[in-house]
Amino acid sequence: MEQQTKNTEQAALYQRIRRRLTLFHLVLTPSLLAVLIASGWTFGMRQNAIAFSGGSDWGIVAVYFFLFSLFFLIFDLPLSFYSGFTLEHQFGLSNQTFGQWLLDLGKKTFLSFVLSLLLLEFLYLLIRHCPADWWLWAWAAYAFVSYVLGKVFPVVIVPLFYKYGRLEDKELEAKVLKLAARFEMPVGNVYSLNLSKTTKKANAAFMGIGKTKRVVLSDTLISHFTHAEVEVVVAHELGHYRHHDVWRLLGFGLAASLLAFAVGFWGMNRLTASLSLGSVADVAGLPLLFLIFYAVNLVLMPLMNGYSRRRERAADLFALQALGTREVFIASMEKLAGQNLADPEPPAWYEWFFYDHPSIGKRVSMARKWMETDR
Repeated sequence: MEQQTKNTEQAALYQRIRRRLTLFHLVLTPSLLAVLIASGWTFGMRQNAIAFSGGSDWGIVAVYFFLFSLFFLIFDLPLSFYSGFTLEHQFGLSNQTFGQWLLDLGKKTFLSFVLSLLLLEFLYLLIRHCPADWWLWAWAAYAFVSYVLGKVFPVVIVPLFYKYGRLEDKELEAKVLKLAARFEMPVGNVYSLNLSKTTKKANAAFMGIGKTKRVVLSDTLISHFTHAEVEVVVAHELGHYRHHDVWRLLGFGLAASLLAFAVGFWGMNRLTASLSLGSVADVAGLPLLFLIFYAVNLVLMPLMNGYSRRRERAADLFALQALGTREVFIASMEKLAGQNLADPEPPAWYEWFFYDHPSIGKRVSMARKWMETDR
């Protein structure tokens, strides 16, 4: 009982710090964008980009975005170090050395920079050549890239950081494959992932589109959960598969991004002159465009997260109906909360705004109210 109380206190403290970091970062990003605009530094960065690139349109965007990314990295690195390394070690959740953490951060930063630069180069190409409807073409390109990333993420991106493997426990593998086959999930698409390389937290996910669809279970989950509890997690992910949630969430996200591009087009056309930008195609206006996108995303975040929580609740109900028991479901949720130091009852406003899953407390409460007659 004493140990349970200690764990609860640790989880509460950990999540309280996490919430403060989230809110700080929520303010930091738009503040830095506003500083670039208000200080005029964005114009200085553009002039440096022109000087270093020789005036090439492609080169100007590339050099400017490098300086822009460096500016953000300087301010974001201390926060990333504290939240991703120091805090996780302080609460005994990380398995990484500093060198391993730094290597992973470097890979993530490099991949993000390269992909973002390619998208920005194409965006400014559209702005230069299609000034009247660049936003619509840009959104179509964004939709295509989102679809492609959905397909390649599990088979190209994830292996850069973790390794897939088969379930070593043959009894568990047989149970998982039987459950997957029961709901027509291709039996070869259930994988174990060596998440213990970086963390003690447990996780599972349904990812991919088309032939890359797969259920992924972390080795940290497999090693700490009973077979019955693992089946609950698999059944939840199979619920996403049966409900076509990847497509649902992709479609919802694309609808939100269409609005963001439309507002970006409207805002840039009206604010460009007042900020002494040469035109919408002036790369010095990138902080303004990002600020508009950020504001739209902030407004839509509760709606998008609310829809995600709804899909997660449907997957929970699917798991309960598929296995016909709530006791194991509740045990798996409580164990997941304990292993991840999750807050079972976060502040209602914070859950409404930031959570894309229902809180553990709500998931357990829903299961307790569920009856076998609901099947």
